[in-house]
Amino acid sequence: MPSPEQSLLPPEIESLSPAPWPSAPPGFVIRAAIALRRTLQAMADAVVPADVAIFERSVGAVHTQIVGAAARHRIADLLVDGPLHTSEIAARIGADADATHRLMRGLATSGCFTMDGEGRCANNRLSSSLLSNRLSAVRDFAVYFASQSNCDAWTDFPRTLATGKGAFPRVHGMSVWQWFDEHPEEREGFARAMMGLTINDAPAIASLYPWKEVTRVCDVGGGRGTLLSELLVRHPHLHGTLCDAPGVIRSAEQLLDRRGVRARVDLVAGSFFDEVPAGADVYLLKNVLHDWDDAQSTKILGVCRRAMKPGGKVVLAETLTGRNQTDSFGALSDLQMMVVCDEGRERSREDFARLFSQSGFALGRVAESPTVSVIEGVAV
Repeated sequence: MPSPEQSLLPPEIESLSPAPWPSAPPGFVIRAAIALRRTLQAMADAVVPADVAIFERSVGAVHTQIVGAAARHRIADLLVDGPLHTSEIAARIGADADATHRLMRGLATSGCFTMDGEGRCANNRLSSSLLSNRLSAVRDFAVYFASQSNCDAWTDFPRTLATGKGAFPRVHGMSVWQWFDEHPEEREGFARAMMGLTINDAPAIASLYPWKEVTRVCDVGGGRGTLLSELLVRHPHLHGTLCDAPGVIRSAEQLLDRRGVRARVDLVAGSFFDEVPAGADVYLLKNVLHDWDDAQSTKILGVCRRAMKPGGKVVLAETLTGRNQTDSFGALSDLQMMVVCDEGRERSREDFARLFSQSGFALGRVAESPTVSVIEGVAV
């Protein structure tokens, strides 16, 4: 039985250990898998009328909501011990029996869960990714994307398309970050989703950049220290500084302890719009700049530049997305940034070179990966 202190740990932290996280397949394998999937999708579209393919894309909101409902009610968890009839699922989640049957039938039709001729449902490969104990936290992503605040912002997409301005502050009267401050449960779910994304990306970041050249790294806006902990686990010579808001910093203690690297990390509360601690060889920002427009991104980079001497490095971990590139994960993420964040966007190598030149850096080494790339800026 866990101690009272351990029982307070969020499940996604409680399951962590000092062992390195599994590395993703090599980039060429990921690219090949993506290319094969796109080819198969194109072949599937080719065997039906174009109207059918467009119709399926038009009902994307249906998929968002039904997968979100399955995630919110933890239906995959209910089916771990075996199949259940839809009426049993309805009773366990406190929902209408007929509506639940129709939900599960729709999910099974889309390939998530299975349903037999008697109405009994079971997990399959896709639904199993929604299990609560997965570090990838895709369940939290599904809940977030189906949340009313996110969907309400997307209903105002026509005005974003007309003006180029984000919908979330227009619809809700505040930024998404202020919204999270006023809705802590939604903020925590989003934080878990981001943590799961970082757990997937961290091994690649740890290998794409030559960290052997670095002694001290400052993770700016690094949350609970998910990425920083993996860097320190994989590179025992490194020492780290974690800089984020005071409440986030307090929660980082638990994660860093779990991963066995707490003694090698200084925790500094602060804002990347104001000041970051001086003295690091590298200032690391993962998926920070894509939340902000060029002016704010330049400001963030300028704050980092003031903390370092010429020759110091800033390292960005972002999804590189060329202006006319259609085979990147970033293209759809870019739309989410446009609608929900503060005029955020995914950027190309050329975009980052421009931001660097405006904030006291020169573009250095770039290591590309299909999921996350590492872009280095050198202080001039």
